[in-house]
Amino acid sequence: MKLNYQIDCKHCGTHTEYSIEMRRGGVAADAECMVHIDTECAMRCPACRCRLNGTEDDFLSQVKMVRIA
Repeated sequence: MKLNYQIDCKHCGTHTEYSIEMRRGGVAADAECMVHIDTECAMRCPACRCRLNGTEDDFLSQVKMVRIA
């Protein structure tokens, strides 16, 4: 199962689309289970390397889930 999402970096304005593989067992496999946003491990913009998840609000305003496939 893959999670497709978009990054809209506030720092540099870059718009990027990503897809990550979700594993059953370790990572929640559906969108309704994804309520925790990890702010300890940095998620960074691929263009400028600015941190996207300093706070949950920063993350939610810059990263949008597109769909689960």
